[in-house]
Amino acid sequence: APATAPATATGVAADGVVVYSISGGTGAHFADLATEAGLRLPALSEAKQAELHQWIPEYLNVSNPVDNGGHPVGDWRGRKIIDAILADPAVGVLICPITGPFPPMSDKLAQDLVDAAEQSDKLVCVVWGSPVGTEAAYRETLLGSSRVVTFRTFANCITAVRAHLDHARFTASYRSPFDEAPRTPSPSFRKAQALMRPGQQLSEHAAKQLLRAYGIRVPREQLVTSAAAAVRAASLVGYPVVMKASGARIAHKTELGLVKIGLTSASQVRDAYRELTDIARYEDIALDGVLVCQMVERGVEMVVGVTHDQLFGPTVTVGLGGVLVEVLRDSAVRVPPFGEDQAHAMLDELRGRALLDGVRGAPPADVDALVEVVLRVQRMALELGDDIAELDINPLMVLPRGQGAVALDALAVCH
Repeated sequence: APATAPATATGVAADGVVVYSISGGTGAHFADLATEAGLRLPALSEAKQAELHQWIPEYLNVSNPVDNGGHPVGDWRGRKIIDAILADPAVGVLICPITGPFPPMSDKLAQDLVDAAEQSDKLVCVVWGSPVGTEAAYRETLLGSSRVVTFRTFANCITAVRAHLDHARFTASYRSPFDEAPRTPSPSFRKAQALMRPGQQLSEHAAKQLLRAYGIRVPREQLVTSAAAAVRAASLVGYPVVMKASGARIAHKTELGLVKIGLTSASQVRDAYRELTDIARYEDIALDGVLVCQMVERGVEMVVGVTHDQLFGPTVTVGLGGVLVEVLRDSAVRVPPFGEDQAHAMLDELRGRALLDGVRGAPPADVDALVEVVLRVQRMALELGDDIAELDINPLMVLPRGQGAVALDALAVCH
């Protein structure tokens, strides 16, 4: 962890990182780790390299990482090199890994870094790798500076610098979402309130009506209470169909055998209706009917939901969905209000993000439609946060690009 506080203010002049060392091997190793972690190490301009070669032998690489070969550190050239690097407008961070003490050169290098940092508004970091940690250059010079940030490991330095630059980028473009947050309830709010049942879980049919009120697409479906009505509904919805038991207290329908898919005829629909109602009767599950639903083509199964956090209130979650959602545990969370950019950022945080881009020959998914659903669910969280304890759309089937996203199942629990 850093031994001193970050030297710069919230903003940074640039996000370019330069690695400067007395050892080409050390610099290259650190640069590889930094690049792998996502830091940007720009090649210095030819003019800047020519300037550095005034003090560093021509045969050494100074494009980035900068290798001084050791000797310039011991005299007046050391400070010139550091100042020249910090003067480059493309450079926002200078990192100097010192893997071991080598007085008096390491003493002078540490002092030059501290003195240069005092004259610059850019972030200067040192990694002091000596396992002893009793050296005066470390304990007095580096830790005594309020401008140089000193670390003991490469990993901690890289992690902290990446966080610092990420924070700077975030704050530079940040605009409070509350400035544009809606202040009057939408027409959807009035429709949704009529569906609320305080203290109860809504049936899947009612939960989907709630989604439909906020413009979230659901399959064509009808709620029926007889086998004959199921057959009529299937002809209206269009074969093949899915049939599901619908009731306020049903959870994990698949495990209970309360979902039948791929039904292609009236006889299959009649048989499925009887089987679903028989299972519900055996399991002592109260039904409000059976849903006869459009069968949606395969896509990427996602989950989008709202949960109530004791500290933050309603929060919005998006992740990989389907029957394995509890196993995968791949999700991202935001506190509303937030904008479209943050909805996209949520998707980028998912380990399974590549599934949305198309894998193993699958077409890319309609990410824009998924983001739109996330934003509509956010509106629900903002307007219904006092009414809904939990909302779970799983799966939300994200179809190929341009075809939208469909909420195949939904669960809603009222406060």
